Amino acid sequence: MTIDMQRSKPYKKMASTCRTRPVSKKQITWHRFDSAPFLHGRFQVRPLRRQLIESAAAFWRLSYPEIYGSPHEFLLDPAEYEKLVALEDTWDLDAGKKVYCMTVVEELDKAEVVSATLLTKYEKNLQVEYTFAATHPDYRNQAITDELRRITRKISYSSGAEYLTTFCETWHEITQSWCITGGWKIAGIFPGNFVRWNGDDEEYRGCVVHFYRFTGEGEAHTTQPQEWSLAFPVRQVWEALERANREIEDALRAKPSKE
Repeated sequence: MTIDMQRSKPYKKMASTCRTRPVSKKQITWHRFDSAPFLHGRFQVRPLRRQLIESAAAFWRLSYPEIYGSPHEFLLDPAEYEKLVALEDTWDLDAGKKVYCMTVVEELDKAEVVSATLLTKYEKNLQVEYTFAATHPDYRNQAITDELRRITRKISYSSGAEYLTTFCETWHEITQSWCITGGWKIAGIFPGNFVRWNGDDEEYRGCVVHFYRFTGEGEAHTTQPQEWSLAFPVRQVWEALERANREIEDALRAKPSKE
């Protein structure tokens, strides 16, 4: 079906402060990156494969049980994986079609998932969300996530996305710190953004911190504050966020190079 836009026009002509481009088909594709075994050959980062689905679902139930009853509850149910998550076994078919990409750390001698990340694509927005990162409770603080995060970063940057987003939970500061030191910008604090399980028969609405960053030509096509229409309190919030993000950038630039 061809959509007829001839009689339509925007509420206001925008993009006076950025570049525009023709409307075109958008595509996000998950690219696979191989990783060698590490930590004395105990672990390896790889895309999720069919053999590990049961282990992955059990992993999320132990490592991120708070998502029970939430929109991401499907991660806890192995029956949901094949229709939603790109699998190593069918990568050529799944890489362009499946919404989710799960990269895992496998403990090789046990063939079990001990850490994982989940990426979500919003294809028509050329956006990839870093949805989850978690490590099995018995494997935390063992330096097994650095390689996982490196591969996840390569997948997101090669996907065709130009806008990367993530949200960080507020029951710890670990992922917030990763974003701050990794060059992400704070987008806002969203109280009550997600339903979260609290154990037994309890749930609540949790607060998350949202971050964003551009890749490719995303920022060049983004309108700038000069042409935004913001109510005064909203303008104050934006200016506060900008101050915080500039301070983060200045602190990162001032850090001595590791090279």
